[in-house]
Parts: sequence; structure tokens; C-alpha cells
Amino acid sequence: MAIYLQVRSGPVYLMLDALAVHEVLGLEGQIDGAQGHVEWRDDVLSAIDMAELLGFEAPAPQMGVVYTPEDDGQPIMLRVEEVLGLKNLSPQDWSKMPRIPADSARYIDGVWLEPQHERQSFRFRRPMPQVQSPAEDASA
Repeated sequence: MAIYLQVRSGPVYLMLDALAVHEVLGLEGQIDGAQGHVEWRDDVLSAIDMAELLGFEAPAPQMGVVYTPEDDGQPIMLRVEEVLGLKNLSPQDWSKMPRIPADSARYIDGVWLEPQHERQSFRFRRPMPQVQSPAEDASA
């Protein structure tokens, strides 16, 4: 069994490793720093809009999840629209991955079909692949 934090960004539901989550907070009143950074507990974190990262448009994020994308790594803030809660899932709960755009697939490594709501929740890959700017993607 593993515990995941379920979040939503636009039409996409994501499952984050709950052991890597430090804090969940509202973004109202949060002061954005320069170039996608935010202050959290006297530290400066990279802030990532999950909808933008996964390549779709969504309303402005309302919640921030302070998350460490890899063991012994620096925390980042993932900006999402909604935090739905914790879920206990076993390895058998994960289904075969459907076809999704390659830009999004690099951040996702599993899917959970939620029976009560008939929706899919994608497991966010940990460790998280390096985030590249569109200019870096074009040159690769």
C-alpha cells in the first residue's frame, strides 16, 4: 500500500506521492516572485503550474502543493486547481496506461480508474523528469 494525494488541474486528476508532500496551501494572497518562483518558509521555490506543464489550458490555480520531486531533492510548488484528499492504493490498483500526448506522458507512469466517479487519475512520476522550457524542447 502507498498513500497518494489526489489533485486536479483542469480536466486532469493527478496522484502525488503523499510522502513527498510537505504542505498544501491556498494561493490567495501568495506573492509570486520573478520567473516562476515563490517564497515558502523563508526559502525560494520553483513554482510550476501543472496545467501548463502537462500542455493544456485551465483556469488559474487555486492551491499550491509543496512537493519534493526526488529523494534528497529541493522542494518545488506545484500549482493546481483543487486538492481532493488522500487515497491508499496498492500496486494492483494501477491500470495499463492509455495513450496520452508524449509531452504529458513523460510526467506520468500509471493510471488509477476511480470506480465511484468513473474518472482516471494519473500517477505523477517520481522522480520527476527535468522540466524544460519550450526553447530547450525545440533544440533537443
